[in-house]
Amino acid sequence: MKKTIILFLCIFLYANNATVIKNLIGNDKFTTYYELLKPVLNESSLKKTISYLQNNGLLEIFLNKPVLIHPKFIFTDNTPVLDTKILYDTLNILGFYYFYPIQINKNNDFYSVTLEMKSSHYIDPLLFITTLSQKNCNVTSVSKQDNYTYKINCKNAKLYSYTVKNKSVKLINAKGIYWINPNGFSQISINTSKFDNWYPYIVFYDKNLNILNIISKKIAQKKIYLNIPKECRYIKIMDNFSKKNFKRGIYIKGIK
Repeated sequence: MKKTIILFLCIFLYANNATVIKNLIGNDKFTTYYELLKPVLNESSLKKTISYLQNNGLLEIFLNKPVLIHPKFIFTDNTPVLDTKILYDTLNILGFYYFYPIQINKNNDFYSVTLEMKSSHYIDPLLFITTLSQKNCNVTSVSKQDNYTYKINCKNAKLYSYTVKNKSVKLINAKGIYWINPNGFSQISINTSKFDNWYPYIVFYDKNLNILNIISKKIAQKKIYLNIPKECRYIKIMDNFSKKNFKRGIYIKGIK
């Protein structure tokens, strides 16, 4: 009886991270491995807590066979277009390519999306947190329950993009999609190889990936000069028909 009272007193003292751990491994495991969990009961870092659980075999992400899983992602910054791109890019990096949304919710406080994917394992939460942090996004909470639920803040998010310079630089992307940071320039010049026939499709976005302008050409181009909208933070450069039309790359230069 005395040991039970001491146990509950300890859990009360470390209630915040105890709740985090319970949400990840369940109440039964928490009670069974309480002594093993003591080193992280007062840990303030979610990433360090998850790392400790994984290293001690307490966080199960592998399944017996491929099944449909339904992870949920809640974005508190509520910028759906940007949030969705960051999420999908992150999942692709982690090896998840085939998934689709089955539920989307949006209000003034948050944007959430639940995905369906078939996999033999859940998304590795430690890798997910680490990869998102590279885009200046912060996972504030993780709960396993039946499927993993992540709460994410991408208020200061930055997409991976090439930063334009005041000299011409060659870029090559096998996927045929170039994301550019205009870096304060008011104009940009884009050149292709003399051996390519490029049919430009260029989209200008603000910081939340709202479209500011679209340039689409149905006549082949070798060189093009474009004005950059004042609020532009990202430029996406593609071909109207096929990435093969500029397979030798493009040359980018910023103009004040």
